[in-house]
Amino acid sequence: MKKPVRSQADGEKPYATGFLPERNGYLPIGDYAIIGDTRTAALVARDGSIDWFCGPDFDDDTLFCRLADQYRGGYFQIALAARDGGAATTERRYDPEAPILTTAHRSRDAEVEVTDFMILPRDLAQAASFGRTIVRLIDGKEGSALMRISLGPRLQYGAELPKFERDGAGRWWFRHDGDIVVIDGSVELANTRRGFLEAEVMVAENEHHYVTLSVTQGGEGYVTSLAEARQSLGRTRATWAERGFADSYEGPFAAQMKTSLMVLSLLVHAPTGAVIASPTMGLPEVIGGTRNYDYRYCWLRDSYFVLNAFLDQGLTEEAGAFFRWLMAASRTSAPYLETLYTVHRDSKIGLRNLRTLEGYKASAPVQLGNGASTQLQLDAYGSILMTAFSYVQKGGHLHPGEAVRVVRFGEVVMDQWTLPDNGIWEMPDPRRHHTYSKAMCWAALDSLVKLAELGAVSEDVDRFRQERDEIRDVVLREAWHDEIGAFAGALGSDWLDASVLLLPRIGIIEADDPRMVATYDRIRERLGNGAHLRRYADGVDGLEGREATFNVCGFWAADYLARAGRLEEAEAQIEAMLAAANDLGLMSEEYDPDAGLQLGNFPQGLSHAGMIAAISALAEASGEARFPKKG
Repeated sequence: MKKPVRSQADGEKPYATGFLPERNGYLPIGDYAIIGDTRTAALVARDGSIDWFCGPDFDDDTLFCRLADQYRGGYFQIALAARDGGAATTERRYDPEAPILTTAHRSRDAEVEVTDFMILPRDLAQAASFGRTIVRLIDGKEGSALMRISLGPRLQYGAELPKFERDGAGRWWFRHDGDIVVIDGSVELANTRRGFLEAEVMVAENEHHYVTLSVTQGGEGYVTSLAEARQSLGRTRATWAERGFADSYEGPFAAQMKTSLMVLSLLVHAPTGAVIASPTMGLPEVIGGTRNYDYRYCWLRDSYFVLNAFLDQGLTEEAGAFFRWLMAASRTSAPYLETLYTVHRDSKIGLRNLRTLEGYKASAPVQLGNGASTQLQLDAYGSILMTAFSYVQKGGHLHPGEAVRVVRFGEVVMDQWTLPDNGIWEMPDPRRHHTYSKAMCWAALDSLVKLAELGAVSEDVDRFRQERDEIRDVVLREAWHDEIGAFAGALGSDWLDASVLLLPRIGIIEADDPRMVATYDRIRERLGNGAHLRRYADGVDGLEGREATFNVCGFWAADYLARAGRLEEAEAQIEAMLAAANDLGLMSEEYDPDAGLQLGNFPQGLSHAGMIAAISALAEASGEARFPKKG
C-alpha cells in the first residue's frame, strides 16, 4: 500500500505534483527549478533532468544546455527507468530554509526521492576558491524502483563532446577549458554511448546512493563518498539558514517573499558581490521569435530594486557586497555609466549568434553576449544614485572616493538629461526622449541632494537642486498627452509604457494625482491582459513579432495601487500575478496569459525584485509590520 505524502512543516511549500510523460521535445520553461552556490546555478526539470548549467561562473560555457537544444545541448538526468503503465509522477519541493530541491519519483508500487543541491561556500574565502559541485542524493522510500542515470555534458555550447577518462571505481573526469570536471558516485557509470555516462540501478526502500559533478582546478575538492555527500547537505542547509532569507520577513505574502529572496540570493555572485539578471541565455520572449537574449550579466537598471529588496528585508551582507560591487564596476567608466557589466566588472561585452544551438523550441538565434552594452540608458544614473541614497539611509556609508564619484555621476546627468536614449527597454535606434529615463535623471539629482542633506557628500548642491526642479517641470508638462489622457512613453509621443507606473515610486509625482490615476487606467486598458501588462504595444520598438506580458510590469501596477491607497486592488493584483508563478513560486521574464506559459529567461531577478517591492509597498501602506531578523 502506498505511503501518504508526509505532512509539511510550517512555512514549507507543499509538494507540487505532475504526471511525467516521456520527454518529447522541450518542457515548458516553468517546469524548471533552480539550485546554485552563489557562483553559478543549474536548472532542474520536473522529470529529474539538469538541462542548464554553466561553469565555473554564471557567464561561462555551458556543460548542460538541453534547454537551448534538445539534440545537442546535453543533460544530467536521474529518473525512473520505466513508466509503469503511465502511472509515474513526480512531486517536488524546496527545503524550507535553503534552495535544496527534493523530487519524489513515484510509480504504482515504489517511491524514490532525489535531492539536488550545490554545495554552498561557508564564507567569502571559500567562495573565492574554485570548486563548484552539484550533489544528487538518491533515497529509496518505498518498494523497489529501477532508476536510470544519464550524464552527457556538452562543451562549447553544444559543439564538443567530453573525452571521459576513468579514475577508479565510480569516478570519471574530463577537461573543460583548462578546468577538470569530476563525476563521482556510488553507482557504477559506464561509457555506453558517444558522450554519455549511464547506469541503471535498482533502488530498494532505505537504500541510498549519490552522484556528484564537480568543476575543479587540478582535479581536487570533489565529493568522494556517500557520507561526505550527506555531510555537505547538512553544511549547505546550515549555511543557507545563516544567510537568513528564509526568516527575514513577516507580513502579507510571506511565503512568496521568501521565495523571491531565495531567487535573488541565488543570483548573487559571491566572489564579487554582483547580482546577475538571470542564469540563462537565449530563452525566447515569444516562441519562434528572435528576441532570445543573454541575461547572465548585471544591469544597472535593476540595481535599485535588487539592493532595496536586500535592505528592506535585513540582508545587509548581500546589500553591502552588491553596493561595493556597483561602485567598483562603475569606477571603470566613471564618470559615465555603462548599461551592463559581467560579474567581473567588464563592460566590453560582445555579441554573436550561436550556430551550435537550435534554440528553445527552434527559437533562433541564441545570442551570446548582449548588444545593449553599447546603448545609452540614462535611467542607469538614477538607479545608481537612488541605490546610493537607499544604502546610506539604511546605515551604509560612502568611501571618500565613492562620494566624489556619485557627484560626478550627477554632473553627467546635468550635461546629458536633455539627450534622447534607448530607454529602460533597450529599444534600438533611433533614440527617444523616454519619460522613464527623464524621470530617473530627476531621481538621480534628487538622490544627490538628499545624500548631501545626510552629510554623505560634501558638495554645494544648489545647482543640482535647480536642475532637478527643471527636469520635473519638463517631464510633467511634455510627457502628458491630452488626447490619450495619460503620461506617454516618451516626450511628445502617443504610445504608452508600463514603466511610467513607477513615477510615484521614484517620487516625481504622487500616486493619487489625477494625471497618474488616468495614466494607470489607460495603461490597464491598452496594455493589460487580466492582471498582466505588456511593456508597450507591438511595433513601438521597431522589432518584428509580438511579445508576451512582462512580469515585473504587473508588480509595478500593484506597487502603484498600494501607493495610491487602493489596497484591496493592490492585494488582488499581487495575488493574480503570483498565480502565474510555477509550482515552486518561480517566475521568468515574461508570461503568456492566454497559454498560461512562462517565457523568457528563467528565473528572472527583476521579476522577483518587483514582487518584493510590490509586497513591501502593500505591507507599508496597510501598516502591517515587517520584521527583518538580521541586522
